[in-house]
Amino acid sequence: MPSLVVIGRLDAWVLEDREGLFFNPIRGRIDDLGFCSGLDQAISHRPPRPESVPYDDWCNDRFFYVQPDDRNRSVGTVEVRETLVYDQRMRAEIDFTGFIVILSLQKDAYQAYLDYIGEVRLPATLSDQNAWDGRILFRVPSYPFEFPMPRGSSDPWEIRKDVVGRLKLIKRFALDEIEIQAVRDEQGRRVKFDDASREERYGWQPALSRRA
Repeated sequence: MPSLVVIGRLDAWVLEDREGLFFNPIRGRIDDLGFCSGLDQAISHRPPRPESVPYDDWCNDRFFYVQPDDRNRSVGTVEVRETLVYDQRMRAEIDFTGFIVILSLQKDAYQAYLDYIGEVRLPATLSDQNAWDGRILFRVPSYPFEFPMPRGSSDPWEIRKDVVGRLKLIKRFALDEIEIQAVRDEQGRRVKFDDASREERYGWQPALSRRA
């Protein structure tokens, strides 16, 4: 069966009574997303992007979020929905759509995920090529589905006129299986990564897999 593949990087947060910044296992930004027809196949069927957008690289438009769901009888659910683009300089949302992937995991699966990521400090410097950079991959069995073209205002910082309107649900489904791969080796160091392929994974930290 094909899989939905989400490749992202964890955000940072501050832990109580701990100095410094740590990777936040709950949320992050998506670098790439699409569908894979096999374990060793490259990603295809990526969401569409406009030829140009009215915002710059300071803005984030694709996110993921992981949360517990005690009511879930399966491994979890996936919900993909429109969300607003976030401007990091303004620290505010703007009037243009991106999307967010929300993974709601059954209690035991969620705790296993937190334990798998662990409490990992951000690298002291961005130039440290050996330190893990928070990159992570989620693979969930799913047939390809359509993503809408992003939409919004030609001047998305204009607050007097809302162009986007109601944000739409894109897809929601239960999952009976999930694979989570931190892109790091067994010593917690960054590893070479190419698309969603499983090639050259020798020495990687084993993936976390959960099945119903």
